[in-house]
Amino acid sequence: MLSKTIVMAALLAGSNCAQVQAGNPSFPRHTAAKAVPDSIDLTKIPYSEKELAAFPIFDPPTDIAPLNKPLIRDFDRLFFPTKQGMIPLEGKVYKSFMTSVTGKEWSLPFFEKSYRDLIIAAGGVLIYQGKVAEAELERIKDEATYFGEEGSIDYTNTVVKVYAIRRKEGDHVFVQFSGYSAGGSIQILQLPKKEK
Repeated sequence: MLSKTIVMAALLAGSNCAQVQAGNPSFPRHTAAKAVPDSIDLTKIPYSEKELAAFPIFDPPTDIAPLNKPLIRDFDRLFFPTKQGMIPLEGKVYKSFMTSVTGKEWSLPFFEKSYRDLIIAAGGVLIYQGKVAEAELERIKDEATYFGEEGSIDYTNTVVKVYAIRRKEGDHVFVQFSGYSAGGSIQILQLPKKEK
């Protein structure tokens, strides 16, 4: 009789322990959110040996011009969308809202194709294409204080294309652009060269 009572007590204690552990925050049940990486992995992209022009590297294509004075900074931080989330990068920055030159009609496909051709000719590779969820922009809003400046991108309502040019000296180039029926935004960032 005593042994039966001890066995029952042990079973109940084990059951209670399991319930306490399951409800205890120190024993999570695989609910942790996937962490967003802090850099973009370029290891699968070949190095570009192409000679690049001085920053911002790409002049506006024929029949396309900045609507306002482009914003150029020797050092700044921009977020770039990836499949894992928005990732901040720091370096030289160029941002501009583009439109057609006077007398020409705006064409978003022409804007996208023109920049795509320039970037690919420089050894660039498309690394992301899509929209960004509002929740992801909410996550970074305190850091992305530049949203709303010249050349800002409407991540939730337009398809954003992101290209990367991998450089042996570490001065990789990242370009993101998007547009709509009346114009397009482009942002270019170049990382500083690695210190030798």
